[in-house]
Amino acid sequence: MPRLSGVAAMTAAMVMLTAPGTAGASRTENERAEAAMTKAINGVRAQHGLAAMRRSGSLSDSAGRYSRWLLANDTFGHLSRIRASSRFALLGEALAWHSGRRFSVRHTLNRWMASPGHRAIVLSPVMRWQGTGVTRGRMGAMRATVWVLHVGRIHPPGVNLPNPRLP
Repeated sequence: MPRLSGVAAMTAAMVMLTAPGTAGASRTENERAEAAMTKAINGVRAQHGLAAMRRSGSLSDSAGRYSRWLLANDTFGHLSRIRASSRFALLGEALAWHSGRRFSVRHTLNRWMASPGHRAIVLSPVMRWQGTGVTRGRMGAMRATVWVLHVGRIHPPGVNLPNPRLP
């Protein structure tokens, strides 16, 4: 019986040693592109003396869902509301699309930086959390890639921010 326990323990140790190496390799192409976009955005922020944005699961899920919805509905534009965690006091959004199936991370970021409104979102010192979503598919008859960047600021504890909704 002790010999069997030793074999089981050795097998468990081997599984534990190999599992972390396969975790990164199992990411999808989209997840790798989204991670590259996050790295590129934080690189631009660093060039401008700003802190890196942290990845938010809620904002990433929201951005991914919205990029898929845009292509599924053959449309492109902002909605009146970003569906993310209520812990965010402020939210912002940048959208981009281009023809073809390449992710074109650098090209997309350069286009955002060339647009004053999108540049303000990428370089906002107030927004500290981000999530990106990218989807490839068809927009009409054209192959297209859609990027969504959602950014947010978490509501500071004990601070009540004004409600920006109009009466």
